[in-house]
Amino acid sequence: MDRTLAWLETLPQKCARFTAKAPDGTVLDATVTEQPLPEVGDVRQGLRVTLTDWDTDGEPVALALDVAAVRAGQDAFALTNGGLADVPNEATQAAVQLGVQRLTEVRKQGRVQV
Repeated sequence: MDRTLAWLETLPQKCARFTAKAPDGTVLDATVTEQPLPEVGDVRQGLRVTLTDWDTDGEPVALALDVAAVRAGQDAFALTNGGLADVPNEATQAAVQLGVQRLTEVRKQGRVQV
């Protein structure tokens, strides 16, 4: 998990801007930026991936996707939050906070032995 988080951390520099081809052949502008996450868990990384196309009037149409990955102890989780135009980072941050709290609760209860 730490290796994956370290790799995610490099993406805003390595893949800051590129083009992507949609299944229908449309060429989209793509950007990757770092997104802030709350100081929870042991290691965390937040990214926003934005894909932009233009409508027939030349207006931009964007799909934004926040991606968050967090390790807390030996457990980890990832989540996505996406939508058209802009995605409120506060929602992603709240989900990360709740995710770490839930992992902590589950760890305290112990794991079920099969």
